[in-house]
Formats: sequence, C-alpha cells, structure tokens
Amino acid sequence: MPSVDNPLLQPYDLPPFSRIQAEHFSPALDQILIESRTSLTEIIASQTPFPTWDDLVVAMDEIHSRVEGFRYVLHRLTSTRTGDAWEQASLDCESRLHEFQNGLKQNAELFQLYQRLANSDIAKNFEPARIRVLEKILRQFRENLPETAGGDLNLLQVRIENAEGLFREQLHMANKAWDILVDDEAQLSGLPAAFKQHMASQARTVERTGWLLPLDEESHRIIIRYADNRSLRQQINVAYETRASDQGPHAGQFDNGNVLKQLLDDRHEYAKLLGYTNFAQLAVASEQAESTEQVLAFLDNQLQSQQSTFNLEAEQLKAFARKQGLGEPEPWDYRYLAEKLRRQAAGISQEELSAWFPLEAVFSKLLVMASDLFAVNFIEREDVGTWAPDVRLFEVSEGGTSIGYIYFDPFEVAGQEGFPQTTTIRDRLMTAEGRPRNPIAVLHGWLPRGTAENPTLLDHLQLRILVHEFGHCLHQVLSQAAYRGVSGITSASRDATEFAGCLFEKWCFAKEFLIRISAHHQTGATLPDEMADQFIRLISTQASWETAKNLRNALLDFELHRTHADGRSVQQVFQQVSEKFSHFPVVANARLANGLDHMVTGYAATLYAYPWSIALAETVFQRFQRNGLFDAKTGKALRDHIFGPGDSRPLSASITAFLSATNQREGANT
Repeated sequence: MPSVDNPLLQPYDLPPFSRIQAEHFSPALDQILIESRTSLTEIIASQTPFPTWDDLVVAMDEIHSRVEGFRYVLHRLTSTRTGDAWEQASLDCESRLHEFQNGLKQNAELFQLYQRLANSDIAKNFEPARIRVLEKILRQFRENLPETAGGDLNLLQVRIENAEGLFREQLHMANKAWDILVDDEAQLSGLPAAFKQHMASQARTVERTGWLLPLDEESHRIIIRYADNRSLRQQINVAYETRASDQGPHAGQFDNGNVLKQLLDDRHEYAKLLGYTNFAQLAVASEQAESTEQVLAFLDNQLQSQQSTFNLEAEQLKAFARKQGLGEPEPWDYRYLAEKLRRQAAGISQEELSAWFPLEAVFSKLLVMASDLFAVNFIEREDVGTWAPDVRLFEVSEGGTSIGYIYFDPFEVAGQEGFPQTTTIRDRLMTAEGRPRNPIAVLHGWLPRGTAENPTLLDHLQLRILVHEFGHCLHQVLSQAAYRGVSGITSASRDATEFAGCLFEKWCFAKEFLIRISAHHQTGATLPDEMADQFIRLISTQASWETAKNLRNALLDFELHRTHADGRSVQQVFQQVSEKFSHFPVVANARLANGLDHMVTGYAATLYAYPWSIALAETVFQRFQRNGLFDAKTGKALRDHIFGPGDSRPLSASITAFLSATNQREGANT
C-alpha cells in the first residue's frame, strides 16, 4: 500500500486511530523496518570512528520510539477489534516486531559503541541524566547479549517468554471455564444493585436469562465481600484460590503447576548465566533496594509492624462471627464479616456512599484537582479520533503550550478480562534539533458501562484504583526529562514506577478529598460532612486485610524467585509463607501461585514494590497533610523535584530534594 494512502506512514503527533484499517499494518511495518535497518546501518558506520550523544543515543531513540509507537497502535487495535483481518494483522506483525526489537538488544556492534561513548573523555563531562541513560542501556545489553554470559541466553529468553504466555493463557482459560448462572434473585441478597445489573447483562450477552457470575478479580472481590449467600461465597472462593491448578472445580484442565516450575527453573538459570545467585538478585539490581537482604528485611519489618493489628482485627472478626452464630469463620467468611463490621461501625454501607461517586463527575474533579496542584490545564480533544467511542483524549497544557496527552479508557471490553493499568504510547524526548516530543499516557479501566439512568458508581476501592492509575498518568506527562531512557514511567525501576500511584491513593483516605471529589449522581451535591465522617470510619475499620494480602503475595513472589532450587516445591514455599499470615486463612487446597498473574506481567520478584512504594509515599504525603492537601506550592515541589526529573536520578534522591524544598518553605513561614 503506497505510503501516501497509509496513515501509519504519515507524520503524526497523535496516532490516527480512527483512520487505521487492518490492511495498513503489514505494509507499514515493511517500510518502517526497511527505514529503521537503513538508519541503524548508517548510525553504526558513522559512529564507529567516534561515537557521540546526538548521533548515537538520540538517533537510536528515534528508531526505538517509532517502533514502540507502532507496536502500541497494533496491539491496541488488534486487541479491541474483531475479525479475521485484524487477527491476521497481529500475526503478520507481532513476530517481526519482536525479532527486530530483540535484534537491537543483542546487537554487539551497538553495545560496543555505547560502551565506548560511556568510557570516552567527553562522557566525563556528561550531566548525571546522560550518565544514567548510558548505564541503563549498557545493563540491558549485558542482560541480553549472549556474548556477555556463559551460555545460551537466547534460548532461555524464548523459553521464558513462551512460559509466561502459556501461564497467562491457561489462567485466562481457567477463568473462562467457570461461571454460575443464578435464576433466583433471592440468592443474590446483599450484593450491590450495580453488580447485579452487571451479572444480568453478562447473562444476556451469552443469550441466557437470570444472573451470570463469572470468575475474575472484581467478581470474586464483590461476592466474598457482600454476598449473604454463604454457599455462593464458598463456590467462588474455592474456584478462585485453586484456579489453573490440579485442584478445584476444573482440576488438571488448565494446570499452571508445571509451567510455573519450568518458568522458575529458566529464570533461575538465566540469572546465574548473568552472574547472579538467583533471579530475585537480578530483579533487584535495577531497583531502589540495594540487595535481596534489604528487601527481605523490609518485608519482615512491615509484617512485624502490622502483626498486632492483624491479630486484633482477626479476634474482633471471630468474636463478631460467634455473635452471628457462625462459629469458626471459614476462608470465604472473613472479608464478608469484615464488611459487616465496617458497616456496623460506620452506620452506613459502601453501596450508599457510592451514590456520591459517579465515575464521570469524579474524573472531572480529579482533573481540576491536578490543575490546581500542578498549574496545568486539561483540554478535552473531541476533534481527534480514538480506538473506541468511550475513549476520551485530554491534552495537557501549560501556559498555552501542549506538554502531553492522556487517553481515558475506563470501561471493560466485552469478552475480555479487563484490569486497570496505565500504558504509554510515547515517552518524552528532545530531538536532535532541540524540539520536545510530548509524552502520551493511557489510563485503561475495568469498570462496567453504566447508563443514563444507572451511571457507573465507584466504591472506595474502585475510587482508589482510578486515582492510582491517574497518578501514573500524571507521572508520565509531567516529566521534564529530556531523554527517552529516563523520562517515561516504563523505563523507571518498578518501585519508582509505583510510587506516584501509591502516593495519590493517600488522598482517598482524607475527608477533605472525599468531599471535594464527590457529586451525588442525581443531585450533584457534594458529600455532607457527617457522611464523610462515616466514610472515614468505614474505610478505617477492619482495614488490615488488604495489607495482609499484598504482603503475602509480595513475599510469595520474592521467595519463589530468591530460594528457587533449594529443594522446596512451589506449594511448600506458599505454605511456609502463608504460615506467617495464619490469621488470614485460605482454602485447604489453595494454589494461589498458579493464578498470581503479576509474576508473568513484568513484576517477577518485584511485587514488593507496592508496599515499598507505599512507605515512600507516606513520607511525601505527610508534607501535603502539613501544608494542605491541595496546596499549589507543595504540588509544584512534587512536580519539580519528583515528577519532573523522571528516572534521571534515583527516586530516593528526588524525594530528598522534595523534602528539602518543602522544609525550606516551612522554615520561611515560621
């Protein structure tokens, strides 16, 4: 297809999603790869005598950025549109893209050029950000070049990628294989009305009557928290905790046990070939933590500091269960009883409070809050096509100048397992001519679509997740780093990446924020002061269960990768980790590791980044509590010293700079 007719081959600032057809991809990729390979050859030839920053690093960034942008558009459209043509486009392009990008990572000539530049006299005068970029590039080469290790890294990489893909596929199939059709609404007592409507919609989608309960993260959370039907809670909890294993309702059908064992074997061998003791050590090497010992000490400290709260809340819950005539609670009773205790303490339910947090109004108010904190404007661009009617685009500007874009894609896609996440289409960079190329973030949601009569209403966890992902978007678009390798959230360490999301979640526990962000879906009124107090009591009661779950999963993930090959099976590691959280039991035949998808979505051995980031975020948030939750000067300090530098320096250094700046201000005001 001639380039003049192919939107993927025309210059654009924002991808022309609405004009792209399936048949555009393959010929566009042909041309992009031809041009990229030609540029690569020219770069190597011109830089061999004397490598320079602009003609090596910046020039290669142009190639990487173009290919990554194409791959994002390909994935977005082929995953949201159906039909043979779209499937064929994905088949035609994905393997070629993967091969080209892997080839860049394993190009020995490029590695030598980057290494020569890093060791050159001119590099001695580079600013710290450039030095950090080169360090990250060289580390990636060392982890991918077979010549730098004592074995076949290529084979292991392929095996690891294949195992990760199979793990995800079998987990998806296990989820899809299980559902329950309820034909008596009385069996759904206690469930929020919006969730029952969603179940009814799910049934209609597959041409069935009644209410269809699928197996996914959100359905499991809602059922075990709100369903009065104990049998229903038991059924979904057993199915959830035995997914993709040799246990449970589909025992052995989609078993990830052998897949996970092979994956851990190959990751362990991969790390050893690179000179590490285990895969956890390799994973930590690019993180803020200094060693696996420090991570373990941190997780142990977190567990010990919470232990008295865990025990107290478990005893409160068991006493409440006895009053309810339940005796000893089963694993599917704990979060249900905890929700009952919350409601009793607060005098109000989560469902009643959700009426004050409709998605549309909440997101609009989040934009206003960000405008106030960071002195930027969000302009909705209705003149630009997106990949779906529900997707909205916001241009972020400062002083009339565009500095980035955020796509807002909040709803689940029919037939797919949605989960909240932030992705990036482009990282900020300065071209060789000194012109900025603005960053683009995408906030993907997981929420069911509402209607005019029944809008999408958020409970507290959904609100937190939305705010968390919005924090990631702000981190991406407010970066002022000049170099692609340190400007985007995906190039940062995992703990630095999660920091912004964890920080913004802190606002969700503040009364002032809950009032400001609220707007009743019928009247538009903000949450009354008394109800805000009730909300705080609700979310402060029996609040340790989520902390326990997150710590348990983080420790399980880390120990599986740190202690692999010590003779213990995956299940033995899980059982020993679970003993540390004995107050929070699981079903007797639980196989949680088989369904822990974070281990195959980029978080292997780094799930600890969530509690780690939460601890860092608490230190920063305390300054907002002192100066005002919506204080513009503190917001400016956050933008200038943490978001602005991106990953051009360690997060710890950025936080220190932020604290110093706010300390100076406090000193000036005393």
